[in-house]
Amino acid sequence: MRVSPVALDSCGSCNFQPLVNLLRPDEPTVFDVINGESIDKPNPATFLFNSINNLNQSAYGPKDRITRNPEFVNLWLQYPNKIIRDLAMTIVHPSDSDDIKMEKIQRWVVENIDYMTDEEQYGYEELWVPPVMLLKTKKGDCEDGAFLIMSLGLNAGVDPERLRMYGGYVNAGPGAASGGHGWVAYRRESDEEWVAVDFSYYPDLRPMDDRTPLKDNQKYVDDYFFITNQYIVITENTNRIRDPEVYYSDGRVIPNVLFPNGSLLSWYA
Repeated sequence: MRVSPVALDSCGSCNFQPLVNLLRPDEPTVFDVINGESIDKPNPATFLFNSINNLNQSAYGPKDRITRNPEFVNLWLQYPNKIIRDLAMTIVHPSDSDDIKMEKIQRWVVENIDYMTDEEQYGYEELWVPPVMLLKTKKGDCEDGAFLIMSLGLNAGVDPERLRMYGGYVNAGPGAASGGHGWVAYRRESDEEWVAVDFSYYPDLRPMDDRTPLKDNQKYVDDYFFITNQYIVITENTNRIRDPEVYYSDGRVIPNVLFPNGSLLSWYA
């Protein structure tokens, strides 16, 4: 069974809260560990980062909580990965634009992976499954399909800065359930707008240019977090569906987040 906007059941009740808690442990972050910090021994570099981030918060509004953890992320994205790449190159052509690649990849996943809840398949309420495992069973729920779509995109050569995997809240409409969901967001080439590339809740298979930008798409309400090929971004005080970037008066367009880079600070643009 695939989930549709009028029959949203398991996907609309995904329990992301334990996973969000997992991504927000009360212990040193990867940034802290890199800089030699422990709970009992604060690191000056971390103190500097937090101080500057607090100043930026007061100047520009709330910031997202960022953790740079490629190993944690790549457990589910599996990039680079020969199995995923070999499959991706049977779906797309190297000369395809990123837009066309993502259209082809989404259609392949929708047509070849059947929707099945974690409870039905594994006996767990919530279980994130790596893409190569999903390819063996050919059955999975919303975030399983999202991780596969994003992994195929990355391994097919789609610009990583155009891809995010969201965990958030969706609204199915009258007579259908609402709740947690996982999906891919893609920043299309024609106008740099983010659009949904969904496996199960609302698998819009129209050309990228015909899709409603996520910021205007009322089916997708708010995000709890998003994941790139490098970062886990907790968006508890922001809505990166409605406002994926911050627009400055001097014309710059950059995400409203600061990323730790060793002991230095840098904008991810």
